[in-house]
Amino acid sequence: MNFAHPELLWLAPLVALPVIIHLLNRLRYRRVRWAAIEFLLTSEQKAMRRARLRQILLMLLRVLLLTAALGALAQPMLTGGLAALLGGSTQVAVALDASASMAARRPTGSAFEVGKRLAAQAIAALPRATTAIAGSYAGEFRCAFAQPLQDKRAVVSELEGARQTACRGNVPAAIRAAAEALRRGGGGGVIWLLSDLQASDWRLDDQGEWQQALQALTEAGKPRLIVTDLGEEVQANFSVAGLAQGPAVPVEGDAPTLTATINFASAAGGGGVTTVALFFDGRRVDSRTIEPSGPGKRQVVFRLPPLTKGTHAGRLELSADALPADNTYHFVVRAAERIPLAVVDGGPSGQVLGGAGDFVMLALAPSPQVRSPYAPRRLRPEELAAARVEEFAAIIVAGVERLAPEAAKKLSAYVEAGGLLVVFPPPRGDAATWNDSGLVSARLSQITTVSGEKRLKLGQVAPNNPLVATLPAEGLDSVLIGKLWAIQPGPASEILVHTEDGKPFLLREQKGKGRAYLFATTAQVDFSNLPLTPPFLLLLHRVVGSHVAELLEPLSHLAGAPVKLRAGEAVAGVIAPDNRRVAFERRAGEIVVAATQAAGVYHAEPAGGKAPLFAVNVPPEESELERVTPERIRELLPAVSVDFTDGSAARLDLATSAGSERAALSFPLALAALGFLIGEVALALSITARARTAAKTLEAET
Repeated sequence: MNFAHPELLWLAPLVALPVIIHLLNRLRYRRVRWAAIEFLLTSEQKAMRRARLRQILLMLLRVLLLTAALGALAQPMLTGGLAALLGGSTQVAVALDASASMAARRPTGSAFEVGKRLAAQAIAALPRATTAIAGSYAGEFRCAFAQPLQDKRAVVSELEGARQTACRGNVPAAIRAAAEALRRGGGGGVIWLLSDLQASDWRLDDQGEWQQALQALTEAGKPRLIVTDLGEEVQANFSVAGLAQGPAVPVEGDAPTLTATINFASAAGGGGVTTVALFFDGRRVDSRTIEPSGPGKRQVVFRLPPLTKGTHAGRLELSADALPADNTYHFVVRAAERIPLAVVDGGPSGQVLGGAGDFVMLALAPSPQVRSPYAPRRLRPEELAAARVEEFAAIIVAGVERLAPEAAKKLSAYVEAGGLLVVFPPPRGDAATWNDSGLVSARLSQITTVSGEKRLKLGQVAPNNPLVATLPAEGLDSVLIGKLWAIQPGPASEILVHTEDGKPFLLREQKGKGRAYLFATTAQVDFSNLPLTPPFLLLLHRVVGSHVAELLEPLSHLAGAPVKLRAGEAVAGVIAPDNRRVAFERRAGEIVVAATQAAGVYHAEPAGGKAPLFAVNVPPEESELERVTPERIRELLPAVSVDFTDGSAARLDLATSAGSERAALSFPLALAALGFLIGEVALALSITARARTAAKTLEAET
């Protein structure tokens, strides 16, 4: 016997309460004998014995009442022959694989459609007394019911309404959910898993999923597991493994390149051929044919048409093959008019290129004739406190000797929230005053001047940092330094570039969600020739560009994963590729879309109409050709009875496969509790009536 709610058995000590109360009531009275009552007591001994028996019977009825009520709540279940005599039934939980790989073609349709028909036929043929539950799974088990039902039509209808997803399958999560449903139904029975046995769906164990599944199976009375193989032996498959865009931050007028990585998987090890077609803004713009001689990855480069401002949707389409779910790769390209930056200039002058801010402005936007993705805006230090800093993708502070406390506090909050701050220190000033601003943990101490004609060169760079790793080959030795600030790195400082004598030249610090960079020299030619060398332009563009690229949404997302977007209040709704509205949440300037089961382009629904919002694609694991073996499944599920069937079977007899019947005792126990309650009330009333009659008799005789 097992229980649907074994946790309620902790209330079992409450059954002893009537016995305890009975014993306490006997201790409440002190026996005192006196002559006038002895005669009456002798005559009433038989009546007293009967009253004592009635009290004991009342106590037993109360104990039985509590026992039956507790048993009805815990819902005990019987199995085997006794359950059959009580009219018991079996229960079945069906879990249909709805992952992307189930789109593989079979002679009679996709594996998903074949599994749906097979499961619906088997459920409809179940005996009347058998209960069932059915649902589909990919990342999670989806079913409208909490436990098995006797209404087979409702179960079949739920199954027929299941949709295939573009997500990766999570088999242990499906087994756990099905086992929990059977436990709520009383335990035991059978779990029927219909899957293509994609190996990647069985490898998930990031959070101990298999241990949780085994625990759920144990709590459900270890139901049998039947695994039906719906997969076909796919010999070869092409898929898009990734897509890169260059430049990473395109602006209006750019014609970016797209580099697609095409993966070819082959079970036999031979070659294949496919055509990759590029569609952009609804029209076909290019195509390539690749013919790999064996398994592996190949790269194909496309060039997009010149971009207009806004978002653009595109897709790559591969030639048809046996696994169609991954033959289309969707993406969304975003082009801004220009990326807004702020340059806080601490020393503007009337001369051309006379101050640090002049060189920074020139590096970010050389001239109207030279295309630049940035639109820098020059600010005076006193304007910073009133500026809307959240509008800028980055803020460069150049040669500012002193920041007002309000401005320094505003900049610190900007970086903490995810902004980028680049600091070129002032050409003079009080180091203590600057350090008090708290923009970085590193400290300026004093300005060092190189004596004579000798100037310092830059030396070691962080070899693993892409911002500076290539600088030695890009003119780093051309930088000559005459004056620089001595910097004491802070606990959060990472030194990216040193001078040739080992002094810090460029530091980076992570502050909250954002970053801050600090140079040891200002951007003026009387300190160094840095503003006139290629490393200045390269460093500034890489620092700003890498941060802006991190803020941009990727070209695409993976199905099944929540998508977070920096979207404004203009987004009134989100439309999935199948034209269904999907739910989303607003969180601090972001929208979060959790329901991304369908592949394709999701559209925003503002007041002015639909616009591309983001793209979702099949996870690369679903494109693998590896299949899990029965031996591996038994290793994953030790001490669990696992049977395997072929998807070509016309119909599976689930009633026979479910094993022994089970019968719930909750209803009989509830009826017994009601009977005990009625008996207890009747006996209590009888005892009260007899006590009143005896009291009147005693009063009359005395």
